[in-house]
Amino acid sequence: GSCILSYRSMLLIDHLRSPTTALRRVVLPSIGVGIVFLMTCGSGKAAEAEFRLSLPVACEIGVVCTIQNYVDRDPGPGATDYTCGQLAYDGHKGTDFRLPDASWLTRNIAVLAAAPGTVVGLRNDVRDHPSGRFDPDQVKGRECGNGVLIDHGDGWQTQYCHMRQGSVQVQEGDRVYRQQPLGAIGLSGKTEFPHVHLSVRYRDKVVDPFLGVGADEGCGIKGEPLWETTALADLSYRPSGILSSGFTDQVPTMNQVVSGQHRQEVLGRDAPNLVFWVMIFGLLPGDEEELQVIAPDGSVLVRTQGEPAKKPKIRWLTYNGKRARGLWATGRYKGEYQLLRTTGSERKVVLQSSTSIWIE
Repeated sequence: GSCILSYRSMLLIDHLRSPTTALRRVVLPSIGVGIVFLMTCGSGKAAEAEFRLSLPVACEIGVVCTIQNYVDRDPGPGATDYTCGQLAYDGHKGTDFRLPDASWLTRNIAVLAAAPGTVVGLRNDVRDHPSGRFDPDQVKGRECGNGVLIDHGDGWQTQYCHMRQGSVQVQEGDRVYRQQPLGAIGLSGKTEFPHVHLSVRYRDKVVDPFLGVGADEGCGIKGEPLWETTALADLSYRPSGILSSGFTDQVPTMNQVVSGQHRQEVLGRDAPNLVFWVMIFGLLPGDEEELQVIAPDGSVLVRTQGEPAKKPKIRWLTYNGKRARGLWATGRYKGEYQLLRTTGSERKVVLQSSTSIWIE
């Protein structure tokens, strides 16, 4: 998501993490809260080493939630994350924790306060929009969508964007504790997919939470992460990953898949097509994909191997399939996916996924 970190436009985000549960329900308030834009700075001396962040989401990282984008470390017109990888876009000022697709929004996965502090700004009345269909004119000046701005003292602030309309549970002036529910993940503001954008600021300057205050400009440098030790293991860098996969009877689009469509569990024998699709993040130049569909009798119905990727893709949708020739045989069909990557002189599988569908 795109986040504007200023008193003019507050960006907000979604997810919730609990030490005892992987997912946590959020009761949505029935009355919206007015928009407030305030910015305060602590007057005391810097306490950088003492400020620590816990996970801002209530879902398991790498299983349900994925970091889609990091802070852009490229000072020029390009984009790169803190590892010199491709998971960033030009000017991105936060960390995006995303859900696989919009179907997860019904689970009311909560956004958590990453550190204790005082709520100094919020927004709760921006309408959620379908995946990939936000109106730039409608969100202008409200790119963060629904969200919360928290002041932690000593110059530190965090901001959470793109929360669900009406879900914000706190009010201006509230004192919040670490991992307190703030609201639920949504699709509000300038975003194409459901996620929580966490921005961290120290004395009005953006801080990459994976490097901390004082890190040199650029990528591939050393720093002091702001994350709690218990969170660092969950946040180990993943350059690529499977977001979702499924079967359908027609060619899917990216927006349809992000919306949670085209994941059929059963198709009829008269289905016009059998299409196996996979959505990933972190496709790199030179990567090759292999997809195959296996029929109920164990034979390979269709197999494809793509050409090496020419450009990096933060998100990527691929599929293969077959047109019906009469009625499909009854039984379970299996789709298998592999992503192959060359590292040095070694060619290896870095991602693989398997899913199935029943035809009756």
